[in-house]
Amino acid sequence: MACLTVDYHALPEPRAVSPDEQVSLDRDFLSGGTDEAISRAPNAPYLRHMDGRWWLVNGHAKQAPLAVYVAAESRRFTVGERCAFPLPDGESEVYVWDSRYRVRLVVSDSPARPELAITGPETTIGLSGAAVRVQLLLSRKPRHRAVLAAYYREYFTPGIASPRPQDRMRTRLCLGLPSFTALERALNEVVTEIWGEPQGHRHELPDYLIRERLLVAADQDLVPHKLCGHLPK
Repeated sequence: MACLTVDYHALPEPRAVSPDEQVSLDRDFLSGGTDEAISRAPNAPYLRHMDGRWWLVNGHAKQAPLAVYVAAESRRFTVGERCAFPLPDGESEVYVWDSRYRVRLVVSDSPARPELAITGPETTIGLSGAAVRVQLLLSRKPRHRAVLAAYYREYFTPGIASPRPQDRMRTRLCLGLPSFTALERALNEVVTEIWGEPQGHRHELPDYLIRERLLVAADQDLVPHKLCGHLPK
C-alpha cells in the first residue's frame, strides 16, 4: 500500500497521511482560512488514496490552477479541471491556486502497475522513423539540443501555469546568441524531420520531444545562461 507524507510550512512537522484520509488543499489548510481567493472543501483539489495509489484530484466546482513538479523526472505536469494525477514514488512538489502555495509530497511503496497487453500497430505521430532521424540530427548538430533546452526550459522547472515555450528574446539571452537564427533553424529542422515540413506542428513539438526522450532534464545543463539572469541548473 502506498504511503504519503505531506510537508507544508504551516504544519508543525511533516505529516504521514492515512489511506482512509482525504487531504483537501483548501483555504483552511493552505492559509489558515484567511485567503478568500481559495475555495473551501469540497470545492478544492485534494489528495486521495484509490486502488492502492495516491492521487492528486482537481475538482469541478471552481477551477483551480494546479501543477505538479515530479523531482525524479525534473518535469512539470499540469492537472486540469475534473482530472486526477497518479503521484509517483519519490518527491513531488504541488503548486495550487497561485505560486505562493507549494506543498511537498513524498510517496513510497506504490504497487507495480500491471502490464497491459497491446494488440495491433502502435499509434504513430509524424513520419515513420522520425524519432531516429531527430536523434541523428541532434547528434550531428548538438547546438540544436542546447537551443531547444533553453526554449523549452519551463517544461523542466517548477511552477503553477501550464508550461509553454520561453520568450524568444529570453531564449536568445540564455544562450548568448546575437540573433534568433539558431532558434528558428533548430525548430525548422527538427519539425521537418518529424512531420516533413517546417511549419504547422510547432505546438506539438515539446510534448513529442519529451515523450520520445529526445529532450530530457539533463539537457538543461547545456544552457549557459549568459545574459538572462537565470542561475545555471
